[in-house]
Amino acid sequence: MPDRDARPERHVLAAGEAGVARACAEPRSRAEYAADIRQRAVLSQEREADASAAADAAVRRFDPRRAGLPEVSIADPAAYLDAHQAERPWLTAAGGCSPEVQRVFAALDQGGGHAHIRHEGWVTEEMSERRVAYLEDPAQIDPAKRSSGIDGVRTPEGPHRCRETTSRIGNPDAFAVAFVRGVEHPTVKAALDMAFTPGRIPRPVSLSIADLLGPDGHRHCTGWRLQPVRDSMAVAREHRAAWVDARAHGRHPDAPEPKAQPVGTFAGGTIVFAFGPTRARDGYEVVTMYPRPPRDERQGGSR
Repeated sequence: MPDRDARPERHVLAAGEAGVARACAEPRSRAEYAADIRQRAVLSQEREADASAAADAAVRRFDPRRAGLPEVSIADPAAYLDAHQAERPWLTAAGGCSPEVQRVFAALDQGGGHAHIRHEGWVTEEMSERRVAYLEDPAQIDPAKRSSGIDGVRTPEGPHRCRETTSRIGNPDAFAVAFVRGVEHPTVKAALDMAFTPGRIPRPVSLSIADLLGPDGHRHCTGWRLQPVRDSMAVAREHRAAWVDARAHGRHPDAPEPKAQPVGTFAGGTIVFAFGPTRARDGYEVVTMYPRPPRDERQGGSR
């Protein structure tokens, strides 16, 4: 089971805690988002053949223990997803996948990472855009906290905030393939195999999207970037922070409303693997994995 102290919060609001209503905040709950995804899955049973074929080949050899994750039997993942997707709606996207892909998601969800919560197909384009524009974290279950810009994930370094760019791998099969092939890569394996030292974290590793997902793999990746203000991303971040703070406290924002624009392409980009301690603090695991656009498309980082 996931470590509830280090994963997205399950906070029930007391009466009046939500504060002043935010008319511009996203009103739908994460359960409603999950229902939308479930409906789309029913209507879209045929996944792209290339991603499905790659998933069949790659994820069959997945060994969760090699990735610092709990062992999950091939017979267990569907039951895990069914039991937990109501409270952990990011599991919904894997519901129509093969048992092998479901096993990857079940293992990730029982680890300490959040790649599948912020950077895979359950995150819609709207959710991705609102994360970078308004700091509405998809991992934050509580709607009032989400609209107030309160982060939903804690990491060994503390709160985990969006900077200028957010990104995802929109196909759960492709996401699983990228993760499995990534943890098999010698550079990632070397990081995962490092002797555990408290306070020491392996450096992130960037691998080519094409190497992990093939020459057309970038088509599975989408992202949004904060629009600069007066040609400055620093000014844009300051205005965003002021706008979100005013909204959270029921004030009329003095700063202009933040805006985001889609990333043009991920062709030539990379997938970043970042590491952290395992739940048992006896080794390392991948705490997040996200696509990064090529340098000429990039203005900031996505975590």
